[in-house]
Amino acid sequence: MIERDAEFLDRLVHDLREPLRSIGVFSELLKEIAGDRLGTEGDRALSEILTGASKMGALLEGLAGYSLALRQSAGPASLQSALRIAIADLDDEIRATDASVAGVDLPKVNVSLERLLQLLENLIGNSLRFRSEAAPAIRISAGPEEAGMWTICVEDNGIGIAPEDCEAVFKPFMRVAGRKYPGAGLGLAICRSIVEAHGGTIRMESAPGRGSICTFTLPAA
Repeated sequence: MIERDAEFLDRLVHDLREPLRSIGVFSELLKEIAGDRLGTEGDRALSEILTGASKMGALLEGLAGYSLALRQSAGPASLQSALRIAIADLDDEIRATDASVAGVDLPKVNVSLERLLQLLENLIGNSLRFRSEAAPAIRISAGPEEAGMWTICVEDNGIGIAPEDCEAVFKPFMRVAGRKYPGAGLGLAICRSIVEAHGGTIRMESAPGRGSICTFTLPAA
């Protein structure tokens, strides 16, 4: 069932990318051909088309990531190495927000490096996006769990969410913080899919103004 869902998403993303690309290309071409003749209202309308196309492109990339997350992947891979790469990939956002991201002695788990990167980049990116007025401070820690699993925690000092929303945030397209924050609402859904595809569980603990702690389990290498 899960594999069929992933294949459906792959086909959907593939089939929508081409018409979306055409919308962007021909909108830019119209802008170049018409020049000043579009007028103020025409420029505004064209700008809305391009903005909508950009948002749709981001949504398709999110769906592509969600499709990958549904599939189990073979490990082992080092969570510590994945964190180093994730920090490098998010370097611009980390510097722009003056954030600190720390995690030491993280274990090897039976998950591919690609999936670990998806997982960590979504969780760290979430903490950077929903930051408070203070500089983001993100800490990743791990401890052994029974039955050959590791428990990993990602803790931040962000704006937090209401306790009653801690389950809803894992649903696809759910945006409990409202649309003023960028994103397609798929980040935490991707995280849950990755964790559950490898036999783990994931949960959120939070309160408004008190940051969030995301705790999940993954199989030990």
